[in-house]
Amino acid sequence: MDKDIKREAGRQYLRYFRFWFIAIGILILAVAVLGMLKRNAGSVPRTNSEAPAERVYDYADVLDDGEEEELRRYIAKAEEKLQIDIVLVTINQSVEGEEAMSKYGLRSRSWEQNMQDIADDFWDDNQFGYNRGFEGDGVLLMHNWYPGQNGEHLSTSGSVEREFSLGDIDSVLYAVDDYYDTDPCRAYKAYVDEVGRLMDSSLELPFSWGTVFILPVIIAAIYAVSGSSQNKARNTVAVNAYVAGGKPEIHDKTDELIRKNVVTRRIETSSSQSKGSRSSGGGGHHRSSSGASHGGGSHRH
Repeated sequence: MDKDIKREAGRQYLRYFRFWFIAIGILILAVAVLGMLKRNAGSVPRTNSEAPAERVYDYADVLDDGEEEELRRYIAKAEEKLQIDIVLVTINQSVEGEEAMSKYGLRSRSWEQNMQDIADDFWDDNQFGYNRGFEGDGVLLMHNWYPGQNGEHLSTSGSVEREFSLGDIDSVLYAVDDYYDTDPCRAYKAYVDEVGRLMDSSLELPFSWGTVFILPVIIAAIYAVSGSSQNKARNTVAVNAYVAGGKPEIHDKTDELIRKNVVTRRIETSSSQSKGSRSSGGGGHHRSSSGASHGGGSHRH
């Protein structure tokens, strides 16, 4: 008897939620097809021929020759996939206070303001940008190793500026912070990886993948509980029903109310927030000294 009840409950569950499962299947298939089409579309050719080919400028000399070459290859692979310029600059100089203003011609006493200006100007002066040399697509990490002024600034431009929120900028900088003091090469790879993760929209959804897989499980659990209650009620009916005058009669009036409540019950669902619905880009939007639009943010250690 129990096996028959469970089998019937399973059939009822699949029939009741069949449209939900069909919709999920179509969604997964559509996302997979779109991802394949994007991967097979091929790389968009680089249209900016003004910028230098170099991507690693280790003026602070924190990397050895082998690490620099390793980073160049790592960045080149990411650029090919993302179709943006990815630049790394390390420096070792004071960028704070009156002395730095006088020595380097900086416009502010502020560490953060000067880091922003130096990073933006480096990008603009070298005309970086995958698609063009002014406000072109890409990102630059500038890391200052000067004692007492250690920290990074992330400068975004073009599509990266439009895409990255302040939270995304922090996410990239925190990835660097995790390793910079023990393994700079690994820290700068983490920078490239985090930019790639945030810019890769090939499998982006307006909700999280967790919703797709976890929500049906929750619904199944709810349905199992309600189905169990319904089956118990059905057994009670069987015990209290008898045949009089050739027709079945039900004396348990309470069961009639239970059946009505189960049939008309609605199961509410909720959506979750994911990358697809994250806050808008343009984090740290400002104009550089050349008039170019940039985004960005800094972390000081």
